[in-house]
Amino acid sequence: MALRNRKARLAGAWTARHMTTCALAITCGCFPAMTHGARIEDGFIVGLTGALASGETHVEGDEGGIRLREPIIGAFIGYGSAPIRRDLPRFYVGAAVPVFFPLAQIDAYIQLPPAWTGSLAVGAGGVASIEGATGYALVGGEINPSTAWHVGAGYGRRNSSSTSQSSSPAWVGSATVEMARGYLRTQMFLQVASGEIPGQCFNDPVIRRSTCTRGEHRSAAALGISLARHQRKRKR
Repeated sequence: MALRNRKARLAGAWTARHMTTCALAITCGCFPAMTHGARIEDGFIVGLTGALASGETHVEGDEGGIRLREPIIGAFIGYGSAPIRRDLPRFYVGAAVPVFFPLAQIDAYIQLPPAWTGSLAVGAGGVASIEGATGYALVGGEINPSTAWHVGAGYGRRNSSSTSQSSSPAWVGSATVEMARGYLRTQMFLQVASGEIPGQCFNDPVIRRSTCTRGEHRSAAALGISLARHQRKRKR
């Protein structure tokens, strides 16, 4: 009986550790969450975003195998300010929280005044979490009154979960098709990343300084969808 209980405890501990490792592998080193487009609409928006990723994996700290960047799978909320005057900029602030681990991303974006950019929507912003930050720029336009597109590019660094590893810099790109019907908003997106995984760091007792090697080059891609409800109906 005691042996059976011990086996059950060991199995439970292994399962918990395995699930924790999987959760961290999914959530750490995230792509910027897809919560808005290049053109900002006025009002609140709430939704869900998720994607499937591919690419070479590497071992980092206690997280097991992870990719250079992983997509967020979870919920988001945001607010956009879009003045009627076309010579004024538009703003967006939002947050995304993964389902598997409470590692929130905060997003802030500014769209240039539509009077400056004509039929295109152009802007820049930044995404930050406790891991690091990524700056990005977006440009997009309309395909028809209910469908739009945008592409983006950015650069950022994220910190390793291990104190003996350096940060991971990477370029990030995206291509998105946005569809609006009534209060509903749908984005189908492709994200790619190219950069370095964390390198190894060593403490030199002589010079009392830490030195780090460069990490190997890796790439990753994610294909996903974002579903949301906006505060206001799409205006045609």
